[in-house]
Amino acid sequence: MRIIPQIETPVSENYPAFEENLIKLLDGMDAIGLNRLNTKQSLPQLIIEQNFGVNALLLCNDLKEKHNIKTAYAFNMRDKNRISVLSDLITLKQTGIKDIIVSEGVHPLKTEFRAAKPVYDIDILGLGLILKRGLISGVPLDFFNFGAAVAASASVDFLKVKKLIDIGADRFFINYTGKDPYEDIIKYIKSKNKEVFLHVKELNISGSTDDFIKKVENLGLDGVIIKITDEKANVFTHGK
Repeated sequence: MRIIPQIETPVSENYPAFEENLIKLLDGMDAIGLNRLNTKQSLPQLIIEQNFGVNALLLCNDLKEKHNIKTAYAFNMRDKNRISVLSDLITLKQTGIKDIIVSEGVHPLKTEFRAAKPVYDIDILGLGLILKRGLISGVPLDFFNFGAAVAASASVDFLKVKKLIDIGADRFFINYTGKDPYEDIIKYIKSKNKEVFLHVKELNISGSTDDFIKKVENLGLDGVIIKITDEKANVFTHGK
């Protein structure tokens, strides 16, 4: 099963050291066979998520140009207006980065800023329509591999998945909360010939990565995305 790390851009760490540690992390994963390209569309080796630090667009491009590392750009729709989103997409097109992973974003009630009000100029469904209905001038319909991050624990999640498939989402990333997701949703996604991955934070993995993979491998997934908090962390080989 394909295992891919995801990490947020650093806020204050030395950028060259951050990049060097990312290279070491990927090399270590390759050495033990955890980053095998064995899916039909083969996701990138690394997912970079925009945070308040280094610009993730520049980091993705730098890793591609300097180290030939294929990356995906992950972002959420919360507190972004349409101009901001389209600007990112046009920049991604210019740099040749095709893989994007989009989520709704955590509600402020689940963060330290509980009094804040989330703003959604467009949501993930609206973005899908923009990408798949040709509403960005100069960007071909089939340029982006549109990955949608979704939950899979309630009937309303099933409805959102169906809408995203109708729009044309290319792959799905199911957020792991500690409980196995609804298998019917995974089976439905697979029946539509779409890739589906489990997305889990490293802090939610108890024991070794191998033990966790064995626990979820009966779900029929194409792979697992593990969000790490530190590029120097060795969650992938811990307990092996």
